[in-house]
Amino acid sequence: MSLSYLQPVEASFTLDDYKPQQVGFQIQKHLYSIGLPDLSDVKIAFFCVEKSRQSFSNFRRHLYSLFVGNWYFSIADLGNLPAGETDEDTHFAIREIVAELVKKGVLPLVIGGEQQFTYSLYRAFDSLEQMVNLVSVDAKFDFGNEEELFIESSYMSRLISEPPVNLLDFTNLGYQSYYVAQEELDLLEKMCFEAYRLGNVVNDLKCIEPAMRDADIVSIDMTSVQAKDMNAPGNVNGFSNREICAITRYAGISSNVQVTGIFNVPNTDLANQLMAEMVWYFYEGFNFRIKELPVINDENYTKYIVPIEDVQIEFFKSTQTERWWMKPGSDKYSGPQNHVPSGLIPCLPQDYEEAIRGTIPERWWRSYRKSI
Repeated sequence: MSLSYLQPVEASFTLDDYKPQQVGFQIQKHLYSIGLPDLSDVKIAFFCVEKSRQSFSNFRRHLYSLFVGNWYFSIADLGNLPAGETDEDTHFAIREIVAELVKKGVLPLVIGGEQQFTYSLYRAFDSLEQMVNLVSVDAKFDFGNEEELFIESSYMSRLISEPPVNLLDFTNLGYQSYYVAQEELDLLEKMCFEAYRLGNVVNDLKCIEPAMRDADIVSIDMTSVQAKDMNAPGNVNGFSNREICAITRYAGISSNVQVTGIFNVPNTDLANQLMAEMVWYFYEGFNFRIKELPVINDENYTKYIVPIEDVQIEFFKSTQTERWWMKPGSDKYSGPQNHVPSGLIPCLPQDYEEAIRGTIPERWWRSYRKSI
C-alpha cells in the first residue's frame, strides 16, 4: 500500500488546541496513535514532501488555526513523505501515492519539494489511462538549467518526450519574459501549447479560468510569487499574495482538476502562512464546484452559431454560471474527451465577441493547428 510511505503528523497537534470551527479540529489527521485516517468520505487530502532543513510544522500551525468555510466535505492531512535516497525514489513514491488517492476518489494536494515532482503527478495518470491537461504557474518554463537552455533531464523535457506521452495540453500562467528565451516560446507555439505573461494575467485574472477549467493537474511554483510577500529570496516581480490565493481558488473550483502540487516553498513563516491560506482557498473553491457538460438541446445552455467566411463556429453559454464553451477547430477533437464528452473547449465571452466581429478566436485556431 503506497500510503505506508507517509509518516504521521507530529503528536503535538491535538484537538484540544483548536475550536470546533477551526481546520485543526475538523481535519482528519494521520497520527501515530490511530494511524492513517479512513478515506471513504474524504474529498481532499494533502501530504508534505520533506527535504533537508525544512519543517512543515509552521505551515500546519497556520492552516489548522484557520476557521473553516461553509464546507460540506471531509479533508485529511496524511502527514509527511520523507525524501528518498535519490530523487527517483521520491518520484516513485509520489507517483504511487497520487495514483492510489485518485483511484479512491480523493483529490491529492502535494505540498513541498521541488517543481520537478510535477513529473511524478503526471506519471500517476499512466495507470489511469487518460490524456492529461497540465497548468503550470511559474515564472519560467523549466526546459533547461543554469548552464543549458534545453536538457533531456528537465521535468518539462521529460513531460513532452518520454513515453507514454499522455500530455494533451499544457498552459503556463505567469511567465516573465526576461526569464524565458525566445526559443522556448517558439517551442510552445510549435506544440500548440499556451502561455500567459505575468502582466496579462495580473491585468485580467479571469483570463486564466478556461485553462483551469480544463486542467487535470495544476502545478504551482512558489517562486512565481514576488519575494517580498514571502520574506524570502526569490524574484522581485511575480504574483502578489492575493493573486496567488485567487489562482489557487480557480484550481479548486475546476471540476476537472484531479491533483494539485505546490512546490519550492520558502522556509519562512510568511511563506508558510501564505501557503496555508492558499490551501484554504483551494478548499473554498472545491466547495463551489459545478459539473457542467453542454449537450444538444439542453435547456441549461444557450447555443450560438457564428459563421465566419467558410467556417462556422458553435458557442455554448451556461444559463446557470454564464460560463462559455466553443466547438473545437477540427473533427479530430470533437469526439468524446476526458473532460467534456461533447469535445468542447472552455472559452471566454471575449472569444464569442471576437467571433461576431469577424475574427476567428485564437483558441479555435490552436485546436485546429493541433489537429493537423
